[in-house]
Amino acid sequence: MSTIIFAFSIFCGWLIFDVVKHKKVTLESVVSSLVIAVVAGVFWWLLDLVF
Repeated sequence: MSTIIFAFSIFCGWLIFDVVKHKKVTLESVVSSLVIAVVAGVFWWLLDLVF
């Protein structure tokens, strides 16, 4: 559950960062935020398994 919350937080934060930077929401920014969130979530999940 913590992995999902972490990935969602990364997604929201990255999307907000892109919106502030470019002053608009584009499909590219949503997709890139989603990809980054999935990668961060998988990494967080792997760290949770190891430690």
